[in-house]
Amino acid sequence: MEANFNPEIGFLRREDFRESVAKLRLSRRPDSDTIRKVSLEPGLEYVTDPTGRLESRQAQMTFRMELQNGDQWNTDYEKNYELIPEPFEVYPGFVIPVGGYDFQNVRMSYQLGPQRKISGRVTYQFGGFFGGTRNEWSYRGRIDTSPKLSLEPNVSVNWVELPQGAFTATFLGGRTTLNVSPRKSLSALVQYSSFDSELLTNLRFRWEYQPGSDFFVVYNDGRGTGLDEPLLLQSRSLSVKLTRLVRF
Repeated sequence: MEANFNPEIGFLRREDFRESVAKLRLSRRPDSDTIRKVSLEPGLEYVTDPTGRLESRQAQMTFRMELQNGDQWNTDYEKNYELIPEPFEVYPGFVIPVGGYDFQNVRMSYQLGPQRKISGRVTYQFGGFFGGTRNEWSYRGRIDTSPKLSLEPNVSVNWVELPQGAFTATFLGGRTTLNVSPRKSLSALVQYSSFDSELLTNLRFRWEYQPGSDFFVVYNDGRGTGLDEPLLLQSRSLSVKLTRLVRF
């Protein structure tokens, strides 16, 4: 990328960099009643600044096994290098110092097929983390309670140990969607993050009053979860949006 490149849209998180990527996939479909396909996928990502100074490097090896019932098992090994050009706060009170960091990670996940009433991915990850260690359990999935009502839980817990101490970072979230009719739906999203001790709520009503034209009502609410003033209101908004499809 050129020096004046500015990724304001947010699809890329770097400015002024050069990236080289190499990937390979080896797959086989065994003659099995249980296993549909197995794959081995090595890869390398190499990122430098315009002068050639290394900023990031990730060598990865992924073993993937797809089952006949639609489930999938993944095992990933990563060998990473990250250059930290300036200190940053990874968690309140915990700052990663300037320097270059080499660390390795192993990630194992099992994904339940979308045809199940309870689907999603369960993941466990362990390894290094900027001079320390990190262990993570997470689940993100979908629960279909009925043809009209679905739940989408999202849970992540990280146990991190750094030279300056240890902390636990927790993220809890969930979306509930009620399809009132083929053209009307009501959804509620609730999220909690221990990083900023904030509880966020988003309520949305959508009505497709004619094909291609929608009416939205969206309510947002943000509250702190500190011990001094629990559920203290920090932000609140109400938005109404109307779209109309005009054909020529």
